[in-house]
Amino acid sequence: MSLNTHPSVAPGSARASDPATAGNLLSNCLAEYLQTQLTAIGEGRDEVQRDEPAAIADIVIAARRARSALAAHHNAADHHVELRRLIDELRWFGFGLAAAPDLDAQSRRIGAALDTLRPRYVRGPVRDRMAAYFDARIRPARLDGLGLLGSSRCTTLLDDLTTEVETLRDGASGWARTDRIEVLLGELATRVRVRLHAVETTTGEDEHDAAVHAVRKAARRMRYFLESVRPVDPEHCDRVLTDLVAVQDVLGEYHDAVVARRHLLQLCREAENAGESSFTYGLLHQREAEVMVRAGHRLPGLCHTALRDVHLVSEAATGRRQQAR
Repeated sequence: MSLNTHPSVAPGSARASDPATAGNLLSNCLAEYLQTQLTAIGEGRDEVQRDEPAAIADIVIAARRARSALAAHHNAADHHVELRRLIDELRWFGFGLAAAPDLDAQSRRIGAALDTLRPRYVRGPVRDRMAAYFDARIRPARLDGLGLLGSSRCTTLLDDLTTEVETLRDGASGWARTDRIEVLLGELATRVRVRLHAVETTTGEDEHDAAVHAVRKAARRMRYFLESVRPVDPEHCDRVLTDLVAVQDVLGEYHDAVVARRHLLQLCREAENAGESSFTYGLLHQREAEVMVRAGHRLPGLCHTALRDVHLVSEAATGRRQQAR
């Protein structure tokens, strides 16, 4: 299943420089973006019912896109109870479904790393232990996800999201028509800068990992917000989206390495308790640490490039508004 990440609103469907229509354009862009995610979730549910559990990962991504695009309008979320509730329900939905695909990804990641080792470095029943370890966790997580997808709470969430799309389309959501792209982008960029500064100044290992993860969430929110407003300024948005994809790739690699190390530590403890060698797990753990170091070195430069290009989108939006006056 492929996800169409961009809304279907054409750039020429309204004049963003016209103050009478600029707000409606932003509202319509958000409506179409949310509708794209709703469609992806619906298609994913159908695939899961056809016994294609891999589709759950696509559903999670669509839920994150919808949540991030809405959460970027944080002032509206703070003052509109139903919007806040919708964002919270999308968070519950995405988190509840993510366990199984995340475990699947970790199983493949650590298995692939194990495959790169020379046979003399694989000591003990490592493959069998890893298979049993992940199988014992993936199966119940997958069952929980299937139960969530079939729950009445899930149905209510999708109905509420559909209602929000309709409200945005007919102009009844005043908050979307009064928000300004340049203001929201400025807030999102500040959020990334502050969190990046925390990464650069935090010294404790766990605290540093948490700070990097906070940057990851801030960059993801900015990316999905830009996807939702792309029709307003496709040229500049595409440039920043390319930057943010690179940022997310590095942050994702760092995060996956952090999680892999936790699994490897647990596998090491279980092996030691069974009287088996823990050498291989330690070797894989160190390799993940090296991945984190490499990703950490690349992060500041990629973030600064993205923030520089975000400024271009904000300048263009401000220029259109001033021209309209």
